[in-house]
Amino acid sequence: MSMNIRIVDASHGWRWIAAGMVIFRKNPPLWLLMIALLFIGSRVLLAIPLVGMIAVLIAPNFLAGLAHGAQALEQGRPLRLGYLASGFLSNAARLVTIGGVSLVGQFLTLMAMVLIGGEAIGSVAKTMAAGSATPEAVQALRAAAPGMMRALVVGFLLSVPLMMAVWFAPLLVFFNDLKPLPALMLSLSACIRNILPFLVYSMAVLVPVVVLMPISLAARQPDLGLWLLAPILVPSIYAGYKDLFVPVQDTQ
Repeated sequence: MSMNIRIVDASHGWRWIAAGMVIFRKNPPLWLLMIALLFIGSRVLLAIPLVGMIAVLIAPNFLAGLAHGAQALEQGRPLRLGYLASGFLSNAARLVTIGGVSLVGQFLTLMAMVLIGGEAIGSVAKTMAAGSATPEAVQALRAAAPGMMRALVVGFLLSVPLMMAVWFAPLLVFFNDLKPLPALMLSLSACIRNILPFLVYSMAVLVPVVVLMPISLAARQPDLGLWLLAPILVPSIYAGYKDLFVPVQDTQ
């Protein structure tokens, strides 16, 4: 199915968040339960060496299933726990392929960061492990700062396009039967062409994540803030998808 991309103004970034809140409020207990089950499952997989990669591979399948649940609520149908399996019942292999692209992209990004700032990263890690703020430690951190900054900039420049490509791709595969590569390219194009609403959306997400950072650090789960926001973020991704993509009608 061919898709057109709508270009919307910056305010739509907040509208997606607001729409996610509306969908969440239709059944908060079940949304929280579904996200909690996924969080626990991901922690179990990540705790096992190498097996943790499976969590990345099948993440698009679960995102598609949750978006299916958001669609059901939007259309007045009840949310059910079974929607978690929807992404394994339709275009499952294509969704796993998107997970594979994400996994490879994250690995290559990490490798690029290590190649550029490997010594600096190692120096910072060693200094932090020592735990003492001696003059030598402070000097080591200062010396490593430029290398760390270069590595972080490279990581940012590589990870942002990857994130844009996989942002809507699972929904385009699941709802519109697109193949992985066209879905990834269409998602990337939509994000770039709507960069202003995505900046607004990103800031609306970043603020509560920063506020929740002390809780995340205390729990030793750096991504806990995103998981706590997921019951709203996931339906907001569906809202953004509905707002930006319009199927091309066949005139024949």
